Amino acid sequence: MQNVQMLNLSISDLTNLIAECLKAELEKNNPIKNKATVETTNHLLSRKEVSEMLKVSYTTLFHWNNDGTLPAQKLGNRVYYQESQILDRLKKPSNNL
Repeated sequence: MQNVQMLNLSISDLTNLIAECLKAELEKNNPIKNKATVETTNHLLSRKEVSEMLKVSYTTLFHWNNDGTLPAQKLGNRVYYQESQILDRLKKPSNNL
């Protein structure tokens, strides 16, 4: 059997509660878990890692590389992206990502 509890909340209290819950959920689902650690590192990410992080296809990454939105680096036959460049693009308010 479930217990139901009734609370008296003002509109502003309800708004603040919803905002706090939304903020917590967004932080939990952030693809970049620990920003302080990530910002200090400058390692390369594979196409697969970037595609999963940004939830885009390899084709989209290819087009972003060609138009300069997100430049890639080739090492041998493999394509890599600098993590710092991805973070910089995500921080810009007018980004295409």
